[in-house]
Amino acid sequence: MKKLILISTAAMMMTSFCASAKKEKQTKIVNPADMEIRREIAATPEKSGGIYYAYPYSTDSLAPVPAGFEPVYISHYGRHGSRWHTSAKLHDNTLKVLQKQYAAGNLTAEGEEVMKLVEICRDHTKGHIGELSALGERQHKAIATRMCERFPSLFKDGDVIVARSSTEPRCIISMAAFSEALKEYNPRLELQRHATPGDMNFIAFHTQEALDIYKKPQEWKIPYDKACDSLYQCKATASRLFRDPSKIKKLPQVMKDLHHVAIAVQNVDGLDVNLLTHFNHEDLYNLWKGEAYRQYVRHGNSVDGKRNGPQSSKNLMKDILDCADESLAGKRTAVDLRFGHDVFLLRQLALMGIEGSDDEARGIDEASRVWQEYRLTPMAANLQITIFRNAKGEEIATVLLNERPAKIHGVKEYAPGYYRWSDLNAKWRKTLE
Repeated sequence: MKKLILISTAAMMMTSFCASAKKEKQTKIVNPADMEIRREIAATPEKSGGIYYAYPYSTDSLAPVPAGFEPVYISHYGRHGSRWHTSAKLHDNTLKVLQKQYAAGNLTAEGEEVMKLVEICRDHTKGHIGELSALGERQHKAIATRMCERFPSLFKDGDVIVARSSTEPRCIISMAAFSEALKEYNPRLELQRHATPGDMNFIAFHTQEALDIYKKPQEWKIPYDKACDSLYQCKATASRLFRDPSKIKKLPQVMKDLHHVAIAVQNVDGLDVNLLTHFNHEDLYNLWKGEAYRQYVRHGNSVDGKRNGPQSSKNLMKDILDCADESLAGKRTAVDLRFGHDVFLLRQLALMGIEGSDDEARGIDEASRVWQEYRLTPMAANLQITIFRNAKGEEIATVLLNERPAKIHGVKEYAPGYYRWSDLNAKWRKTLE
C-alpha cells in the first residue's frame, strides 16, 4: 500500500512538473507584443513586407491647434513612393527554382499555380527594376494635396517652396509628383527643385561606422543567420507548394525570395495577382521578423548594431534645424521639402526620439517587439514638422509621421500633439554634440 502511495505521489509530481513545464513553455512563447504583430500580419499580410508595405493612409490626423497660433513653417522629409523591386535577379531566380521542381515532379497543384503567378510577376517587372510606379506618384500627389489643404496659408500666391531630392530617379520622380500636386493646388506658387550630388551629404549620408554594419563581419550576424535558417524554413507554406520540401536546396533562401516577389506586388498597378494568400500566417510573421531585425540593427537604436545607424543621420538633423531657424528668422522660405529613402528616414526618426522608432533592444526576439518598420517607413513614408507662432512670438511645433501625430520621448507637450519649438530644438541640437 505504501509503495502504491509513493508511486501515486511520484506520478502526481511528474504530472504537475510536466504541466508546469508546459505552462512555462507557453509563457515564453506567448508575448503580448508578439501576438499583436501576428494579428496585424494575419489581418493585413502586406505588412509582412516591412519597408515594402504600400503607404496605408488616405486621410490625415491633426490635433486641434492651440488658440492664437498660426502655421509659419513646414519641414518635410519623404521617402520615395511605391516602386518595383530593386533586384534584377529576384524573379528569374525564384522562377527557375519552381520550374526545376516542376520538371522533377515535386510541385503540388498549388505550387504549379504559384509558379504561373511568379512568371506573370517576372514578365511585368521586366524593364522596371527599382522604378517608381504610378501608385508611387499618386501617393506623393495625395500627400502634397493634404499638406496644402491642412495649411493653406503657407501655399499662397508667390510663396516659394524649396524641394531637394536624392539623385536616385525614383526620388526625383517622387519630388516631381509632389510638386505637380502643389502647382495644381496653386499655380502661382514658385517651386525651386534640386537633385544635386552635394545634397546627398545630408539627404542620403552614411558614416563609415554605418557602412561597416553592412560590409564588415559583425558579431550579430552569426546568431542572426542561424535564426533565419530556422525562421525562413516556412515549413507550413513549403509543404503546400512542394511534395517534398527536403529536396529543395537552400530552402530558407527560396522561401525568402518567393516572399519578396509576393510583397512587391502591392506596389504596382496592373497585376491581378495575390501570392501572399499562399503563405501560412505564422510563416509570414517569421519572414517579417527576420528581415525587420536586419533593418533594426542597421538603422535603429540597436545594441547589436552599436547604435551606429542613427548617428549617421546627424547631417540631416543639422539641415532640418538650421533651415527651420533661418526660416523663423525670416531669412528663407516657409516650406522645405526633402525626398530620399527609407534608410535615412528610419535613422532620423530614431535620432529624434520619435516613439516606436528609438527603443533600444538586443537580439531578434526583443527587437521585433519594439520596432516595426511597416509602421515607420512604408513606401512614401513622410516626416512633417510644422511650426506655429502666436502674437506673443511663442513658437510651438507638431510632428507628423505618415500624417499622424508622433510623440517625442523626453519632451513635455505644450498641448496635446504640440511641443514648444525651443524644447524640440534643444533636444535635437544635443544629438549633434
